[in-house]
Amino acid sequence: MLNDAATVTGSTAIKNEITHMQLHSANVGGTWATAAVGTRVAVTGSVDADGDITWGPINFTGLTANQTVGGISYWTASTGGSNRGGSALTGDLAANASGAYTVTSVTENTTAS
Repeated sequence: MLNDAATVTGSTAIKNEITHMQLHSANVGGTWATAAVGTRVAVTGSVDADGDITWGPINFTGLTANQTVGGISYWTASTGGSNRGGSALTGDLAANASGAYTVTSVTENTTAS
């Protein structure tokens, strides 16, 4: 079993590789190349003492008014690059009338057992 120091090391490498996030009109599960809306935005994350990675807030603009969103994906570049997964969104799932949407935070739990 890995200890916290090991998960922090691994999580830091993952956090550093994920430089951008993309919204999706639905939670598309493992097919993160589909249903993308808007453009990717640069993100900065942090790793806590037991390896959990958190990014946020993440501010998206340029969506259509009241655009429905349902998922967010993790990328290694602003265009192209490699996908590193994603997550379903919960709560308010629509952009505002100006086409802006904020994801308060996204956390990937990688805590040692």
